[in-house]
Formats: sequence, structure tokens, C-alpha cells
Amino acid sequence: MYIPSLIQAILSILMKFSDRLDWPLPSNPLSLLKADILRRGGAILDFSESNPSKAGLCAGIWSGFSGLLSGPSALGYSPDPRGLISAREALSARFAGRGIGMSPGNIFLGASTSEAYSWLFKLLCDPGDAVLVPKPGYPLFDYLAGLEAVRVLPYRLEYAHPSGWSVDTDGLASFLASPAGKRVKAIVLINPNNPTGSYIRKAERETILELCERCGLAIISDEVFFDFAFEARDGRRSFAGENRVPCFTLDGLSKLAGLPGFKLAWTTVSGPEVEVREAMARLEIIADSYLSAGTPVMLALPSILRESDAFVGATRARMAENMSILRDTLEKPASPHRVLRCEGGWTALLQSPRLESEEELARRLLAEEGVWIHPGYFFDMEREAFFAASLIAQPERTEECARRYLSLFDRRLEDAGSVS
Repeated sequence: MYIPSLIQAILSILMKFSDRLDWPLPSNPLSLLKADILRRGGAILDFSESNPSKAGLCAGIWSGFSGLLSGPSALGYSPDPRGLISAREALSARFAGRGIGMSPGNIFLGASTSEAYSWLFKLLCDPGDAVLVPKPGYPLFDYLAGLEAVRVLPYRLEYAHPSGWSVDTDGLASFLASPAGKRVKAIVLINPNNPTGSYIRKAERETILELCERCGLAIISDEVFFDFAFEARDGRRSFAGENRVPCFTLDGLSKLAGLPGFKLAWTTVSGPEVEVREAMARLEIIADSYLSAGTPVMLALPSILRESDAFVGATRARMAENMSILRDTLEKPASPHRVLRCEGGWTALLQSPRLESEEELARRLLAEEGVWIHPGYFFDMEREAFFAASLIAQPERTEECARRYLSLFDRRLEDAGSVS
């Protein structure tokens, strides 16, 4: 018996760990291959880059801001469960500039949107309750909810070309009317969704609000990519300030300012007055138990917000350039590849021939072309073969990755033709 296996067997006798997740979480074969290539000194181009600090977008905009995080004021500590009032007033003013009334008292600051989800799951759910999340969607929800002993149930997004993605509201209504829907406490909306890049449409919004009113559900609207509109339909609208049902919206510096290392996010609370008052009283207790937002970054927030539009503008220009590169490279006449409609966010979904499983195609791209890309099954795509490409990577990398991506498929298509 291997020593690690022996240790694991002994531990299983000595202590019982929680069953909130399947521990330990196994690495998938694709990630293991990537680690092996890097361990052997191989070079890999990341076609799915999502870290703005590695995309060459931040340095010029934020190079002079390091001083905001130092000085005597940054060493002070005046804990407030909601976060420093100066930071919340700056956010309130930002909302007002966009036509949304949001009192500083209805804003809670924390370290990240992931933490905000954990707070809201604590607020809204008892162990065994459920939240609805979009499918396709970001896989982190399974872990965030599982750590709170909350179940995740999917609702479908459907794609029709060229109009794009939409919520299957009929399926959503049918599920909520079923016995399985009785323990659902909230609907999670990603506005726009990751990786589909789709905003909630006006008609969808109305239907979702009606369902939440009828079933007594809250809305959690993750809007970290909201400002990064690309080909959005008219009428895209934030859920901040929505007053028909309890509504919690999430945003933060990770995306809005391209500063994931600064660790600051915010949650807004709106809805019917009585429910909002109760929700904020309970949320204050939760937030006070953590006090996770740092004083230096909260003090810096007003200045960062004033300059964040420059980052958003630069990023949207980068997104447009990369989308043009992807379409010009992959959607030539008679091409078997398609770039799906993207309304916003930092990801483009590529649809290509299913010559093999997504797993095998992604492994070939990595082993033969040195290109790392996220396959669609990472996001619970219902069909194959889809891949998620970055819209914020440096354009020269996008062009090279797209060229190598096309090269692999050209070879595989040629091989398939010669066999037939």
C-alpha cells in the first residue's frame, strides 16, 4: 500500500470530515497534462486568459495608485459591518450617476463576490435548501453553495443563431411549480452570464420577477461584467434598485477596475421595504462576523472609481479587437467554425466540429499546439464541441492562438477525410 493511501486510511478511522463536498477534489486529465508540460519546461499559450493583470490592461491606468494604499489613514481601523462610509458613499454616487437610487446604507462591502455569495446563502438558505443557477454557467457555484450545505439546481439557457442566448423561462416556471421547486430560495442571475455573454432580456426580466413574487424567491444578480457590453441588445438593465422582490446585486474591483488582487466587492440590497429592513439587519450580523474588507482599499475606492471608466473603455476596445480577430480567422467562407453571439463579458464561445470529444480535442490543442483553452463541458454546455476563448488577452496572443486552433482542426479534418 502506498504511504499516502495508508495515511488516508488511518485518518478515515481517526476523524470524520464534512461531506459538504467530494473531498479531495480530483484534478481533471486536462489540467494534469498542463501541469506535466509546465513541469518539463514546455511553453503554453493561454487562449482562455481571464486575469486582467496578465493581459496588459492595468499597468498604464493604475501605475500611480500605489500611494493610495499607504499613509497614516490606511493604518487606522474603524470597523463597520457595512464597510467604511466614504467608500459606500462613493458607490452610491456612482449608482446615482447611472439613474439608480442606492443609499449607502443599502451597500455592504466585502473581500470578493465569492464571499458575498457565501453571505447570501447563509442569509437566505437553511441546509438542504436550493438555489437556481444558469446552465451553461460558471462552475464555482457548486463549491460555493456546497460549502454552505446548499444545493445547486440548474435552469437552462438556450442558443439560437444569430439572435443569441435566452433563458428558458417556460422550463423555469414549470420547475418552480413542481414539488422539487419547493425548497428553492433564490434565483442566481449572471448579468451578463459567464461564459455565454448574454444579458437578461426585458421580457425575461418581467417573467423572472413575476415568478419570484409568486414563489417568494429572492434574486441574486451577479453584475461583475455589466459594464463590459459588446453587442448588447437595447434595454439591458441592472437589477440594482429593483423593488418588487428582495434583490441583491454583486460587483467588485476584480472586473470593474481589473484589480483582483485588491480584494474588494460590494453587495446592494433592494426590494419591498419590510423585507429589505429584515434582510439588512441579518446581513449586518453576518458581515460583522467577518469584517473582511481592508481599510486601505476602502479608503482608495473613491479614487479608483473615478478612474475605472478608463479601464472599462480600454478593455471594451480590446474585446472588440479580439472578437474581430476571432471572426476573421475562424469564420471564413465555408468554415466549419462559428463564434457565438456575445453581448458582453470577457469570453467568446467558439463552436467547432465534434471530430472527437471536447476533452480529447483540448488535449490535442495542448499537446500538439501548446494552446490551453477551456472546453465547453467546464461550463456544463449541453452539446459539443464548444471552447471558451478570452476577449481580454493581448491581441497578438489571440491571433496566434486562433491560428494554432485552426491548424489543429484543419489537420484533424484532413485526417478524417483521408480515412473516409
